Amino acid sequence: MSNSNNEKELNITYTDDIIKERLSKYGAVYLPSDIKESVDDIIGNEIKKEILDDFFKALMKYEEFTEQLKNSKLTPNLTVLLYGPPGTGKTSLTRGFAKRYNIPICIVESDRLVSPLLGDTIKNIRGVVELAADIAKDRGAFVLFFDEIDAIGSERSNIHEVGEIKRAVISFLQVIDRVNYEGLPLAIFGATNHSHQLDSAIWRRFTFHLHFDFPDYHVRKKIIESFINKLKNAKIGVDDSIFSKLDEEYEIIQDISRDLETKLGHKISEFNDNFLRNELNKKHKTGGLLKLTYGYSGSDIERGTRVALFKAMSTELLTYDVFYNSLELVGGTAIHVERQDLLSNVRSFEGKQDQKKYQDNKLSGPPEI
Repeated sequence: MSNSNNEKELNITYTDDIIKERLSKYGAVYLPSDIKESVDDIIGNEIKKEILDDFFKALMKYEEFTEQLKNSKLTPNLTVLLYGPPGTGKTSLTRGFAKRYNIPICIVESDRLVSPLLGDTIKNIRGVVELAADIAKDRGAFVLFFDEIDAIGSERSNIHEVGEIKRAVISFLQVIDRVNYEGLPLAIFGATNHSHQLDSAIWRRFTFHLHFDFPDYHVRKKIIESFINKLKNAKIGVDDSIFSKLDEEYEIIQDISRDLETKLGHKISEFNDNFLRNELNKKHKTGGLLKLTYGYSGSDIERGTRVALFKAMSTELLTYDVFYNSLELVGGTAIHVERQDLLSNVRSFEGKQDQKKYQDNKLSGPPEI
């Protein structure tokens, strides 16, 4: 290590312990050594991995170019918005890159920011960003990750909270602008499972918008195989028919997909249209692991594998039926997301109705007694 690096370490105000102590009131703090997952552990999302890799490389070199960028009035906003259903790798992938590039990260939990007391939410938002900015100024690259950012940046129309939410949004935008203006090596990530609720001004402040979706059947096959291989490596007995049946089902889906693409004259997606699903239900009526796990996240498949593990530990053999039934038992996130979206739409409609009644009452005056 060079003398300059040694001197920098001696002059650091925010040690690892101080960072954890000061930021823990807002969420979980991970030093690189605390992070278990690596980027390679997360299957799929290859394009997003390339984008995030470039982003983190730039973050590491940001301080070298700060003055040049300021003079050119072209300082990049170190902001990334990750959106999509839960369990699709938004947090895990970001943590994995923080580990790869040896950068501390704080996962801010929204329920620790939002307060029923007037003004406290704004105070908390400013507090966590300004503290992270000071840490980045002192130590260099730092990542602040807002989980469920829609809780502080929503366009929800409940008349009892809309004023406070709007003030929170404005406060959040102001602190982001300040960080960007000062050219600090602080990366601000936002993650949401409800992108339709996010304030449009929040969207505009984030440079990158990365959509995470449920894994398609190609990726689901790799995820299933990776979990089964983990069990084998742990010396848990695994029936090889799981692999052979998975391969057989995969080939059937591949053939159906290729035939459809030839007929239609364009690429088809498992999620953007129903052609593949409908054709699969016609030609392959029996169930299979890939068919079952449509709309499952990687986390859902992991939970199913853990359920199957209990049975496999008692019988000393994981069979295809046990694995299938375990995955069926945990269910996929997609169905829960659909229910939440339906409930959210109902609440949004009710909120607008309440707001209309409120305005009507204001216009008509107080009720007669």
